[in-house]
Amino acid sequence: MPLKILHTSDVHLGMKFASYPDVQLKLSEARYETLGKLVKLANSERCELFVIAGDLFHLTSVAKGQIHKATEILKEFNGKLIVILPGNHDFLTGDRADTWGILKDKAGDNLLLLEKKEVYDLRRYDLDVHMYPAPCDSKHSEINYIGWIKDVQKDNNVKYHIGIAHGSLEGFSPDFDKKYYPMSVQELRECGIDLWLMGHTHIHYPEKPGERDIIFYPSTPEPDGFDCVHEGGTWIIDIDDDKKIRPQLRTTGNYRFLHDEVTVNEASDLERLKTKYASGYSKTLLKLKLRGRLPKEEYNSLSDLKKYLESQLFYLQFDNEIAEKVTLDDINRTFTEGSFPHMLLTKLAENNEIEALQIAHDLLVEQKQ
Repeated sequence: MPLKILHTSDVHLGMKFASYPDVQLKLSEARYETLGKLVKLANSERCELFVIAGDLFHLTSVAKGQIHKATEILKEFNGKLIVILPGNHDFLTGDRADTWGILKDKAGDNLLLLEKKEVYDLRRYDLDVHMYPAPCDSKHSEINYIGWIKDVQKDNNVKYHIGIAHGSLEGFSPDFDKKYYPMSVQELRECGIDLWLMGHTHIHYPEKPGERDIIFYPSTPEPDGFDCVHEGGTWIIDIDDDKKIRPQLRTTGNYRFLHDEVTVNEASDLERLKTKYASGYSKTLLKLKLRGRLPKEEYNSLSDLKKYLESQLFYLQFDNEIAEKVTLDDINRTFTEGSFPHMLLTKLAENNEIEALQIAHDLLVEQKQ
């Protein structure tokens, strides 16, 4: 009997986005919108299993209203079961009043929180699956919690054996201090599992799945900062009767975070920037860095460029490192013809020695004052 799974992680409901005060509320709300989008995708794909591999919430304690909102969204899933693993942001605290205690009180019959390091038999949900979780119980850990899985005798009467863990993967995740439940491909493969559904790292893995791949990270479904430049995604995973895995990566994000660094030396460069962002960027947050030199008139038009881009983008971080270009008109206006400064600067301008001209001009102007 084939199995179809929607695999997501790192939704981070409850993120504050305090660094983006002008758009803070919209970015926070987008994470709930994306969760709803994931449920609709799972329903349209007729997924039987909806897996959240850690960090559904950004904190161990979020407002009750936010938890209720999440459970109401998840109740729209039409498949057989939603399973949720506590991650390193929403780790288990053992407090009935924390996020997970409230969620379990409000959740429907088709939601299962994976709280223990034990085999979960999903056959009571009409899924021929044994699930092997490694739930997090702290923000940081120098050891992973998958060791118990290797030693468990796998029941041959069960069709699929699926592991679910949250933490870094050696050679893939940026965990240089090894404090986020570090795991290796070898360790995961040695557990004797048919499929690993992972969370924690906010980019997808593998980049190009092959026939032998059994370890999958979906990335975050909604980008959350300028270090996250992809569109957000989730895996739709089909497993056939022969346990052959067919993964499909689907784009899910509402907003994009982009970087652009542009050298500007003439008015046409500014026009090209306007044309580039003229349409299709209403949900883009852009970190733009401008470098180069412009004559005074064009330099003064940078404020107009900034206003235009702000009207086209969702959010703009404008980093202007452009300097005013020294022209012959500037030299003639500032220094007396025939004077040493005038002759020096004119010679540098005629030889197109831009950097030397700028330095010399600034020093001579400063000395003149």
